[in-house]
Amino acid sequence: MTEDRQARDFVRDVEVYVSALAPTTPLPNTNGLIGRAYALAGEREPEGWLRWGNSGLPMSGADIAAHAETAGTVLRRIGWNPSDTACLSIRDALILSVREDETGRLSEDTRYVLVDVLNYLIRAMTGAPHANFELWDMHPRRTVDEVFGLLAAASVFARAYGRTEAATA
Repeated sequence: MTEDRQARDFVRDVEVYVSALAPTTPLPNTNGLIGRAYALAGEREPEGWLRWGNSGLPMSGADIAAHAETAGTVLRRIGWNPSDTACLSIRDALILSVREDETGRLSEDTRYVLVDVLNYLIRAMTGAPHANFELWDMHPRRTVDEVFGLLAAASVFARAYGRTEAATA
């Protein structure tokens, strides 16, 4: 095995180890954060944006929350490294969650809504007029605790404001 390969394997092992140590609790001051994020969403999103996917099919808050939680589980398994070449970012975990889902609860609908939720949470956290979760995730000062905290906060948000049960289409 070449030294370069050994170094890459070592870095990967460290990423997986550190990801597994991260807490599964939301970011500090989650209750205020969740409410602020929902208020921001109310300024831009149509009524029912957490209840219906772009496909026209219904979804529940529990489905959206499950997507955020599964993304966290995926990152714990594969490690978190948001660099362009590593493909171990929140975005990658959201996509892998849909591909690996065997329950039928996770979909592109839940992923698209979750992207909006993450962006609103970041805006509420930072006070910024706009935010992009992918750029937030890739920022050099980002920590693994913040990443898992954001996903946990997204789960809380979805359960608090999403539909209690998915309606039948």
